[in-house]
Amino acid sequence: MKIKNNAKLISQIESLIETNYLNMSLSDMFNEVVGNVDITSEKQISVIKKKFSLSDKAALISVYQNYWELDLDNEEDEEILNKYISPYIEECDINKYLSNPYYQKIKTAHIVEGDYELIIDHYEPYELFAYKDMSYEKDSFIELNSLSFFKEKFPFLALNHKGVTWMSVTPNEIETMEKAVNEATGKVVVYGLGIGYYPYMISLKEDVKEITIIEKDEKIIELFKKHLLPLFEHKEKITIIKQDAFKYMQESHYFDYSFIDLWHNPVDGIELFLRAKKLENKGRYFYWLESSFYLLLRRCFISLLEEQLANVDESNYIKSKSPTDTIINTYYQKTKNLVLTNENELQDLLSDNSLLNLLMK
Repeated sequence: MKIKNNAKLISQIESLIETNYLNMSLSDMFNEVVGNVDITSEKQISVIKKKFSLSDKAALISVYQNYWELDLDNEEDEEILNKYISPYIEECDINKYLSNPYYQKIKTAHIVEGDYELIIDHYEPYELFAYKDMSYEKDSFIELNSLSFFKEKFPFLALNHKGVTWMSVTPNEIETMEKAVNEATGKVVVYGLGIGYYPYMISLKEDVKEITIIEKDEKIIELFKKHLLPLFEHKEKITIIKQDAFKYMQESHYFDYSFIDLWHNPVDGIELFLRAKKLENKGRYFYWLESSFYLLLRRCFISLLEEQLANVDESNYIKSKSPTDTIINTYYQKTKNLVLTNENELQDLLSDNSLLNLLMK
């Protein structure tokens, strides 16, 4: 990629590079604290609330402000706290989730099947967890995280594999699947069984007539059929097929709605997301955490811009050590003959459609 020596264009690219570093810094900060129950406690929050007459949220944020060593006399630290942290931490209403139909109906004892274990896990009071899908500021491309907490212990169903949480039904899953639940209609295919939250919720809808679940792990299927499916009110709608998702996608099947959830997070799922996108057919598609995938693609493209501004040699785009390296290398190959001349062209390249289409060609 050749970048024209245009002062405004160069300035915008430099601003994007700074934004990329801020986004990665914010992600690192949040990854440090999500699920870390050693940072604070119900007792500590109670003491802070009483001593300084603070709300639950304000007391919690003060704890994390100290943990991150954010100095409010420092203008940059103050902006990070007040603009990109505090507005995106919210208290969860425990009754909203405990009254969810899945929580009400799908109740099991502690179950062990080989290496798999169905348990009731929980969030501790004031433990931070990822909440809604990520978004971004349209003008600056600064990423906006979403975290939440409960004031009391919150139980949720989880599936462990060899002692590691493999799948769970938490507020994050409920919030990030809500749109797909509302949109589903007619014949629906679900790629990835999990512990059945999405199939259960759409099975309750009158306008959902058939649900086909594609899952390649026989042990997951057996556990689901034995312990969870019998609790479904409309199990007659559900057919489970043991097959690789991508092999099934390549066959001639029509569905009104396709729900795809084959990953734990955007980093481990980016290759699967791109592979599935290339296999889209007719009907509507929903990819779990899709917004976060586009944020990751944008990070990769801005990293390429930074390298091209520094005149990084073409030999650096041959080998890949990670999925993101592969994406950056592909972006380089697709744009190496491109001459970037102005800010409008840059904005077009950074759109979700452009970022995806460059990888689909």
